[in-house]
Amino acid sequence: MKNAKVNVGIVLAGGKSSRFGKSKALFQNEATGKTWVELTVNKLKPFCEMVFVSANQENYQKLVALFYEDSSIQIIPDQLAYKDFGPLGGIYAVMAQKNAYPEANYLILPVDMPFLTSSEISRLAAFPNHFAKTAEENHYLVLNIPYSREILHNLLQKEQHRVRGLLEKLQTKPLEFENEAPFRNINRQNELF
Repeated sequence: MKNAKVNVGIVLAGGKSSRFGKSKALFQNEATGKTWVELTVNKLKPFCEMVFVSANQENYQKLVALFYEDSSIQIIPDQLAYKDFGPLGGIYAVMAQKNAYPEANYLILPVDMPFLTSSEISRLAAFPNHFAKTAEENHYLVLNIPYSREILHNLLQKEQHRVRGLLEKLQTKPLEFENEAPFRNINRQNELF
């Protein structure tokens, strides 16, 4: 790789969406007609050389079909051994595959934060090894971390599922944001109104 400062994106789109009632990744935004996964990918693309979408076994084929024309997007299914390990399993699946970027910074966003803007993402991109924090909450799934395949593998082997455990191992620091509104994640459809 030419430049160690390259950013790679990961969209976490492999959640079960049980409280939401349907796939959050494939939920269509009425205003744009685009799915939440498309919107999240499009927000990351200006800052990333490549964007990986972490998928579950159920939505993998639909996500592949959605992005088949764009070579800068790659869909990575959860590894079967870690399919129920939540976001850590998804991040690991991306970093463990042969097309991973070991020298990159990984900008990671969940698919269920539709109010994030390029302003927050741009700021996060400028701070490697940080996660988003507001006065109200730590947003551990909005982060910029280095390649960490081995650390992830060790955590998963010990059945440690929490993203916070990874951030502690990486000594990831909080990056303060004033406004909580862009970081609101949507768990139920009625929260959209």
